[in-house]
Amino acid sequence: MRKCYGGFENVGATVDDCKNFRKRINSYIGEYDADMVINRMTDKKQYLADYSFEYSVDDGKRLTGLFWADGLCNLNYMEFGDVISFDATFKTNRYKMVFVPFTGIDNHCRNVTLSAGLLASESIESYKWLLNSFLKSFGRQPNVVVTDQDPAMKQAIEEVFPISRHRLCMWHIMKKVADKLFVID
Repeated sequence: MRKCYGGFENVGATVDDCKNFRKRINSYIGEYDADMVINRMTDKKQYLADYSFEYSVDDGKRLTGLFWADGLCNLNYMEFGDVISFDATFKTNRYKMVFVPFTGIDNHCRNVTLSAGLLASESIESYKWLLNSFLKSFGRQPNVVVTDQDPAMKQAIEEVFPISRHRLCMWHIMKKVADKLFVID
């Protein structure tokens, strides 16, 4: 016997009850889930002085961009923000948005989170919006930005971070070299 909500039942019924409960919550939330996230982050920004949050919507009021950084992210950027890296995941979440984490390296060669974002597309304009949000949050450009070979990222970095040096990720370079060198026809 396990407990879900509403009392004890056998395991099969409990799993079904929990699934039904989740389905009801999702139908209640419906299309307002983005509004709930924006409201939650807006509240955090209001009550936490070192919390940064930006969002953008399109003409149809659909969420196109989300950027956030908390107090620890701010401390990490101040200490380890000379060289940053960012890379986009390929729309692996339920909303088909691109997740873009910004990372740095601390004194122990460990990754530290500097901020994160979600984008509806990987366009130049989307990346420019994200980098401008980053700049607004931290107030200064990094010295070096490391990315993969995405041309949209490259152009956005050149426009938003004109004094930063853009470098390509060695892992991506070596992967492409291996693919090109070991092709046998």
